[in-house]
Amino acid sequence: MSKLVSGAAILLRFPQRARRMSVSTFRPAVVSLSRRWFSAQAATQARQAEAEKHEVQVTKLPSGLTVASLENNSPVSRLAVIVKAGSRYEGIDNLGASHCLRAFGHLTTSGASALSITRGLEEVGGSLETSTTREHVTYSVQCLRDNLDTGMFYLKNVSTGQEFRPWEVKDNNERLLFDLACYKDQLQLNVMEQLHSAAYRDTLGQSIYAPEYMVGKHSTQMLKDFATSRFTADNMALVGVGVDHSDLKAFGESFDLQRGDPSTPAAKYSGGELRNQCDSPLAYAAVGVEGANLTGKDLLVTGILHQLMGSAPYIKRGSNLATSKASQAASKASSLPHAVNCFNLPYSDSGLFGFFAITQPNDMAPVLKSLLGQFGAMTKGNVGAQDLQRAKNQLKAAVFMNLENQGALLEDMAVQALHSGSYVNAAAVAKAVDGITAEDVSRVAKRIFNGKSSMAASGNLINTPYMDQLLTS
Repeated sequence: MSKLVSGAAILLRFPQRARRMSVSTFRPAVVSLSRRWFSAQAATQARQAEAEKHEVQVTKLPSGLTVASLENNSPVSRLAVIVKAGSRYEGIDNLGASHCLRAFGHLTTSGASALSITRGLEEVGGSLETSTTREHVTYSVQCLRDNLDTGMFYLKNVSTGQEFRPWEVKDNNERLLFDLACYKDQLQLNVMEQLHSAAYRDTLGQSIYAPEYMVGKHSTQMLKDFATSRFTADNMALVGVGVDHSDLKAFGESFDLQRGDPSTPAAKYSGGELRNQCDSPLAYAAVGVEGANLTGKDLLVTGILHQLMGSAPYIKRGSNLATSKASQAASKASSLPHAVNCFNLPYSDSGLFGFFAITQPNDMAPVLKSLLGQFGAMTKGNVGAQDLQRAKNQLKAAVFMNLENQGALLEDMAVQALHSGSYVNAAAVAKAVDGITAEDVSRVAKRIFNGKSSMAASGNLINTPYMDQLLTS
């Protein structure tokens, strides 16, 4: 009896403790029961999250400016203004004008000083780049999406508000001289510039580098006249990646541009030969013929030919012997170190297709002859099904992997929008590649390789044949 009383006293003195003890007595049973109930339930279905599909949108504004964009929800936005103002549009009196545009892209404009452009973009972590080709001048800005307004402000200024103040132009001529010094030191660049000059003479034959005798002669008025004649609404495109299309259109509508599409002389392929004997331990040579243009039906076929013959190695410092017919041909002609590859350079109204070689001076002749023989074999229909499928796969892979880089994607969108007013995506290109046959490859190979040849060579040319010797051997 005394034990019961003492137990009751404990419960009365510590009521909360008693409740906890009583609940804990039943907890294992409750937990066990709840586990059985949950285990008896059907498994929940996993949600299928589909990625939103993004397509390139292209619009022609009433002003004549073409606007193209891809909204991919990237935290980094990229914008570019591309203009048909490359070196092919220069005249004898303003040679090197496009090179000046490239070198002077950061100078004072009507709305921002050179210091403001530099500091303003630095403050938001942005970057500005001006690049040129034989056909285009491109101004591009990259910045965080939250700072898009700042990027737009400076892009508009550098692309449409150039002032080319005399003292700034004079102070920055050293940039031209630096580019020329780098160019002269790289004979592979010299050879490709010479090849274009031999093939086209003017238009596409005009170098992207200013002649040294023109440095210091580009006046403010000369540069303004060139920009005014080329920077018209119908001659330009505004493109963006990681930006809403309606926002980009609104930005494009703020551009104050003149209408008109300046007349453009057509590129005429002529063929020819240029040589530059200079002090070098190696020999450099390139042989080319007229290829396909950007809008031609044979563009993708030449792309397959390019892969069949062999592009640059896919592995760093690799020989590319496994798949490159050009490398296989060169290795049969020389056991010493050498480098060869095929090139395919399409432009808006013409193109160059051929091969490039760097060899020991005494090995250039046999290497060039072996390469020419390999190219000639392509015209006889000697394309196996396995080789053709491999080339197709390589071309499709090159397209898809190249467009994974948003900078390359921006450039691709810009060129397509400017020249065609539309955009063909990578999936459509891959589908078209699948439809190409061996007969198509043989037909285009015959047309290309039976055309008039062009050749350029530089370096130690002690055993580099002239073009007529190469073709008749």
